[in-house]
Amino acid sequence: MHISHVAPRYFPAISGSEFYIQEISEKLQKRNHKIKVLCSNALDFRAFGSSKGKFVKTEHTQINNVNVYRYPIKFFPGISLFFNNTYSYYKKVLRKLNYLRVFPSNYLNLLSNGPFTPDLLLQLIRSQTDIIHSVCMPFTNNLFSLLAGRLKKIPTVCTPFYHYMNPRYQDSTYTRFLNKFDKILTCSNKESYYLIKNGLDKGKVQRIHMGIDFNRFLRGSAKKFRDQFNLSDDQKLILFCGYKNFEKGSITLLHSIKYVVKNFPNCVFVFIGPSTMAFNITKRKLGPLRKNIINLGVVPYYSKVKLNAFAAHDLYVMPSRSDAYGIAFLEAWACKKPVIGANTGATPEIIQNKKDGLLVPFHSPLELAKAVIYLLRNEQEAQQLGETGYQKVQNLTWDRVATKIERIYQELIQH
Repeated sequence: MHISHVAPRYFPAISGSEFYIQEISEKLQKRNHKIKVLCSNALDFRAFGSSKGKFVKTEHTQINNVNVYRYPIKFFPGISLFFNNTYSYYKKVLRKLNYLRVFPSNYLNLLSNGPFTPDLLLQLIRSQTDIIHSVCMPFTNNLFSLLAGRLKKIPTVCTPFYHYMNPRYQDSTYTRFLNKFDKILTCSNKESYYLIKNGLDKGKVQRIHMGIDFNRFLRGSAKKFRDQFNLSDDQKLILFCGYKNFEKGSITLLHSIKYVVKNFPNCVFVFIGPSTMAFNITKRKLGPLRKNIINLGVVPYYSKVKLNAFAAHDLYVMPSRSDAYGIAFLEAWACKKPVIGANTGATPEIIQNKKDGLLVPFHSPLELAKAVIYLLRNEQEAQQLGETGYQKVQNLTWDRVATKIERIYQELIQH
């Protein structure tokens, strides 16, 4: 099969959707499919709408034998960009799509989310491909994927990673838009239920769990991480890995530190991932408590630093409001570590409270601190939670995920 995977960003950009599309691209490439990844040249989310964001080179590269094509983001004021004389070609495309009733005007708000990459759309339309699979709503790459699929009359698939607890996502336009795809792949039953309840055709929805690469995490060294940061064996490590914003719960975790340190003065909070202004401001306000923080930036997904951090930590905490799944919980369980998440969104479907982790209210620093303190004090129970999680994720491999998606592609193409 000739398969086009379309994402807002791609490695070295790091988030769940980028990692997901990278894993299935590499697995399917090894099965002799022709995989092409198309994405913007953005490195961070700010770059979707501002030239002050971070970017990578616009070029064709091969990453682990997968062809990756990055296209420049164009910046124009508002949706009027489509009616600029410079884009006469796109106006012709839009007229045809309106005629075919696949591009109602109320989908135009997807354009405002960016990243606007007209060259990517052109390449999708012109290139040889049997199926198009896009990820990560509500970004423009999904709109371009649907448009190209309709024009080329080939199947389209979307894995939306729908953060339905986030007010930004509670827009009926988005579910109506998703209904235009041939297949929607969800991460959890709760995501499926929300989308179906809000108008998505039940027959188009298929839930596929995320995966984990156990062999990678076996390579981590707790000793090397502690040696690198001069940490003693008796210092407790609390790990967070992800985008450091309010939604992910990193701000809440910062606010909880003052309570935890009263009980465990030498504990250390390790943050991995891209920072936000809100995170940096909140951290600065902690004053002397900053000595209890190791703040790492973006690191390669399977870098030694990350693998060593997961091997070394005592407790993984990611109390996010709207994770579509939370791959990092699987990674912590692969290391037999207990986890704490927020009792909202899809997380209660992933974490079974008091069986393989703990659930706390979203954005409740005091309740979060109580949960952290409880697990640090009760080491035997924490160990049992981690062991249960480890057993739970034994069969959640990326090869298994890729096999399920491969079958879906084949069925859609043959239909």
